[in-house]
Amino acid sequence: MPEFAHAISFVEEAAPFVRLCWDMGWNEANGGNFSWRLPTEEIEAILLRRFPNARRHPSVQLQQPQPELDGDYFLVTGSGQFFRHALEHPDEVFGIVQIVENGTAYRRVWGYVMGGQPTSEFATHLVGHAIRKEVSGGRERVILHCHVPEFIALSFLMPLDSRELTMALWQKMPECIVIFPDGVRVVTPLLPGTVKIAEASAVELRKSRVISWSHHGIFASEESPEKVFALVETIEKASAIQRRVLSAGGPLRGIEPSLLRELCDKFRHIMVSEPAFLD
Repeated sequence: MPEFAHAISFVEEAAPFVRLCWDMGWNEANGGNFSWRLPTEEIEAILLRRFPNARRHPSVQLQQPQPELDGDYFLVTGSGQFFRHALEHPDEVFGIVQIVENGTAYRRVWGYVMGGQPTSEFATHLVGHAIRKEVSGGRERVILHCHVPEFIALSFLMPLDSRELTMALWQKMPECIVIFPDGVRVVTPLLPGTVKIAEASAVELRKSRVISWSHHGIFASEESPEKVFALVETIEKASAIQRRVLSAGGPLRGIEPSLLRELCDKFRHIMVSEPAFLD
């Protein structure tokens, strides 16, 4: 990684994470995107200390105003950028932007050195951050959208139904209900990068950290890069088991709801919510 990237601890942490997503086969070419709501005081201190002479860039109007995020800083992958280049060219793959003008615009404060801009899904990321910031009491800061193949395959093999998908995944590994008790919420196929998909996603993000963009990929929110990776990794493994079971003719049995309830009772202290679909 270039020496300058070590000047920003968040870039130093995000670059290998983003590269790992490519290594896993989750983010081919310029597919997918990542954003991180940075601690304001910490990133301002870094920028002032390391880049005191950086020029102020003009503001850019947002598709959807987000007044709840006014003043917040985000580390965001750029539009058209390849995740596999994150280690060698972090200042091209990433940029840091600040939400300004009462949440109606953003301005670039670092990165995108080749003249880039935030991902085309930036509007949906900001909607997600605003909602999950509120719902989680500020705990959740990272959003990852990636094209996990086994998870996507299920959207062609199963009904586009949040409850049915969630229960199928919960019943494949005991860990699942503990790691994502809020379940997976399904958004039907919509054009990426539009206000329409952002609005549809907003409805489901109030209920869960994880949504399925049907036939497209996963959109997940968590506290840190490590935790969002673990969340997606677990869902993708359960999806692979479910897909193999379906390819073998369907399940003969699964983890019983009574055992799922016992798991919740035992591990409730580490679960982010009560189980969403376990009546």
